[in-house]
Amino acid sequence: MNHRTLLRRAAALGTVAALAVAPLLATPGFAHATPQHPSAQTTPPLPAPTHGATVDWFDAKFPALDKGSVFETVTFERFEYLLKKNTGKWAFVIGGPEDPELQQTIGHIEKVAEAQGIEKIYNFDPNLDGDDLSIFDLTGYDLDSADNAGKDQFLDLGERLVTSYLGKDAETPFTLADDPAKPDQRVAPQHPYLFVYDAAGGDNARIVDALTTAPDLSTPDAVTAYENDVKRVLTSASLDVDTQWDFISTEHNRRHYERYVKNADPAVETANRARFGGDIFNAADDLTNGDEDDFRIENITYPELLNILDSDGEFVILFGGTWCHNTAAIIKQTADYARQYGIKKVYNFDFSLDSTGNSGTLDKHIRDNSFRTVGGVSRKTRPAFLYGRILDKLSNAKTQYRITTDEPGTQSTSPVKYDVGGTEKLARKIQVGHLLSYDKDATDRGRPAPVRDQAIRSDWTNPDGGTFAGNVEYMSEVWFTQGKDATYDAANPDRLRGNVNVTTEVGQNSLQNQRNFAKEAIDQIRDVIVGVAGGYDSSVAVTGAPASVSVESPGRLTAQVKVDTDYTGFFSDRTAGATLAPLTGSRALGGSVQVLLDGTKIGEADVSADRTAAVDLALPTLTAGDHTLRYEYGGGAAGRVDAGATEQTLKVVAKTSTTTLGAAPTLTYGKSGTITATVSAGATGEVSLAGLPGGAISAPIQDGTATFTVPGTVPAGSYTLTASYAGDGAYGSSTSAPVQLTVGKALTISSAASVTTPYGTAGTIKVTVSSPGGVTPTGSVTLTGVGAAQTRPVEAGVATFSLPRTLAAQRYTAKLVYDGGSDRSGSQTQVSYTVTAIAPSKVAFAVTKKPTSKKAGAGRVTISVPSGLAAATGTVKVTLTKGGSTKTVTGTLSKGVVTVALPKLAKGTWKVGVKYAGAGSYRAAVSATTSLKVAR
Repeated sequence: MNHRTLLRRAAALGTVAALAVAPLLATPGFAHATPQHPSAQTTPPLPAPTHGATVDWFDAKFPALDKGSVFETVTFERFEYLLKKNTGKWAFVIGGPEDPELQQTIGHIEKVAEAQGIEKIYNFDPNLDGDDLSIFDLTGYDLDSADNAGKDQFLDLGERLVTSYLGKDAETPFTLADDPAKPDQRVAPQHPYLFVYDAAGGDNARIVDALTTAPDLSTPDAVTAYENDVKRVLTSASLDVDTQWDFISTEHNRRHYERYVKNADPAVETANRARFGGDIFNAADDLTNGDEDDFRIENITYPELLNILDSDGEFVILFGGTWCHNTAAIIKQTADYARQYGIKKVYNFDFSLDSTGNSGTLDKHIRDNSFRTVGGVSRKTRPAFLYGRILDKLSNAKTQYRITTDEPGTQSTSPVKYDVGGTEKLARKIQVGHLLSYDKDATDRGRPAPVRDQAIRSDWTNPDGGTFAGNVEYMSEVWFTQGKDATYDAANPDRLRGNVNVTTEVGQNSLQNQRNFAKEAIDQIRDVIVGVAGGYDSSVAVTGAPASVSVESPGRLTAQVKVDTDYTGFFSDRTAGATLAPLTGSRALGGSVQVLLDGTKIGEADVSADRTAAVDLALPTLTAGDHTLRYEYGGGAAGRVDAGATEQTLKVVAKTSTTTLGAAPTLTYGKSGTITATVSAGATGEVSLAGLPGGAISAPIQDGTATFTVPGTVPAGSYTLTASYAGDGAYGSSTSAPVQLTVGKALTISSAASVTTPYGTAGTIKVTVSSPGGVTPTGSVTLTGVGAAQTRPVEAGVATFSLPRTLAAQRYTAKLVYDGGSDRSGSQTQVSYTVTAIAPSKVAFAVTKKPTSKKAGAGRVTISVPSGLAAATGTVKVTLTKGGSTKTVTGTLSKGVVTVALPKLAKGTWKVGVKYAGAGSYRAAVSATTSLKVAR
């Protein structure tokens, strides 16, 4: 294991320990932790980073250094990030190019570091502007200082570094100034410019070793002595490396987690991850083969940005900081596209010089007005002129906020007002995160246009009915960009919705519009990066062009040209979060296709919205032989898509051919047939028949004809057929006039037998569907007229219907209709279905009140039927006989039972019989004879 690997592993372990207090979740894909380093190749090969300009700050600003030195700048945020880690040992050099002592010594420090195999020395310049804005000493600086504003805020940064980290050791030279006469100086003039820092050193051993005083380099011996001192400091501890990947990924993940996810309740934290998204960066996905040096985003300081803006070449610049949730929404995708398209570096600058934020009371955020009200008084508290310098360079940048009301569009007017020598100036306000490409020497129609491209919704007209129009910057969120390709899922409504209420349709519209806005933003970021990489490739494909023509009559060149490219042009015609239904589309590719014959342009066709161009050109007179047709797409999408071309050979032959297609056969589905094409006598090769579903079919020419079989599987319908001959060495190509082929539906026959079944017994009707042409019937049959309508599938040519036992006794007319379908005709049949009446199970009589010779009585008649069937209805007659005396009574059944009145009866034994007359589904029946004794 080499020294570099050991340092990387130590740095990784230190990063993990620093965030060990953060709760970890097992939610798949959302486990919060510092990005880990994969141990094996996890990503496919990517193009070499060859696009986009880069600069070497130290080579440019320190004459004693060459490219690729051990030094790397750190912003204030990254400096403090390293100081407050609880593990790790770092080498620091303090100062900038403006420091003559550092200019004198840095070459010697580099020499020693290289000799000792030191990989990285971090350089922090307390002068945040590379000039006079020092967090240690602002004596004479043109800012007010009062009520924690202006100078106080900047000097507080230096005091925080000393109090919290650099001044922990009793022997350390970092000390706070205590001279009341110098309120603008917080650190003593003498402090280390080179030191090794141990983040785990506690309160008394953080600075391991240091150099403070200016060295004597006047003689060779003095130089040797100094370099020995440097060696002593740099070898006082085993130094670690914290990469741009370590810093940017860790801080973005940490801030997102703490702002949106973190919660003492694990269940709430899990829910927060679902709503607000998981980690922004993950090493397994975001590093090529685990190599942190392949991470293409580099955090830079203010003077580095100015140097880039003054350097030659086209640069990719991302404005925004780790504090900014809108920057977090796009930084991962920016890094991904930089790798995918071979961009060497994306330079990342934060307008907040300490990366605290953009609140109006934070004077370290330079993209705001110079003057603000503090303690009721307007004071110059912010060095906003630093921002003005940047925007002077970005002279043609588009922003959402206008400078004056005279500009087009209706977006808000909110410039940055800054002071230069007592004169107020205005600058455009760039919102973050914002990606653009920059080339200081670029022009547009003779005017300076250093901003080559930027991710912004430009010159937009709002279709939502509101007043906002003009330029729109992409202020999105992590959960919307992570979910940009998702759709609302009712089974998982919280997924990546943030705080959008999705319980209503307008809320779901709002979520989808936010996602579409995010998708548009990410696509535009891709466009900017691809533009620096040279633009999207395009390819050209041609169909329909003739393979040969004749000298006698070359005719016309008719072809369809298709342009293919990865450029999506996706856009959303809604404001972010609009509650109207989503409205999306793709920007037109545009451009045109030129057609060249043997290098000479013979025509041009515009590319339509579907990215095709229809070519229809008269061919000039040609000599026999092979000629070259070239189709050249000139590029489109406002320069984002590159040119493409393809070539075809056009054979010019001596004779003109003719192709005639014969009459189409009369076909029905399931029945095949043939159609014949006739070609000029002597022609050889094949003829192609087009127009059938499934694509063209070919047949060889035999004795001047080609015969095609139209298969019986061709669906019923109407088809326009043409026959095309491609030509041979003697004959040119030709195409027949169209012939119409009609395929009818296959005939079907439905048949069934009548059925008779007794009441109370389930029945079955079977219908057979057949086709004289041998086509297997599919689909279904519907039965009506016998109880509730039923539909049953046809299986093996039969549809079977089960009828309930409760159908009342009668003769039914069963209508059976086969639905046919797109390829089979319908058919139907009608049969009878008869349900016959049955005898009741039993007729019974019981006396409920005995009659006497003096009083009438009563009896109950019960007609029993099988379980589950309808109760008997109709009338009953009860007959009572004794000797020659007969009495009868009648009654009408209700639910199979009736109580009848019995008359006064003479004393003696009477015979009782019941006769049921029958009704509905039941036949007539009689009871057994019973006896009734009348005692008195």
